[in-house]
Amino acid sequence: MKVELQIDKNSTESKFIIITNRITREVEKIINFINSNKHVTYKGTKDQQIYLLNPDDIFYFYTEGQRVMVKTKNQVLQVKLKLYEIEEQMDGTNLIRISNSIIANIDKINNLEMSFNGTFCIKFINGDIQYSSRRYVKKIKEFLNL
Repeated sequence: MKVELQIDKNSTESKFIIITNRITREVEKIINFINSNKHVTYKGTKDQQIYLLNPDDIFYFYTEGQRVMVKTKNQVLQVKLKLYEIEEQMDGTNLIRISNSIIANIDKINNLEMSFNGTFCIKFINGDIQYSSRRYVKKIKEFLNL
């Protein structure tokens, strides 16, 4: 893939042009990334206080009973969204569903270890460990180009 940049001092906005002979997964990822230029902020609550969270600060979302929680570097907060609602917003981001109950931030993963039962043991940079389900292993491999 070739990348070409043209600087026009008279231009008032950026314009992306993709020239290709067919739509590939790589082209779709680029289009999704460009289209997802919106800044998503999640809201978490703890002790009747509302915190605004930047997606870059999130390690993972997970379910705990009937609640959806978010793990950040310093705290665990409850979010009002359901996991499927978060999943709908995560196109073009570094968030990926790794099991029915966890959505992880790829940027916060230290390493992946393949388990004997065909799942991933996912170790985060903060020391937390979560496990993928077999159902999501293929999707994780595709996302990471493994």
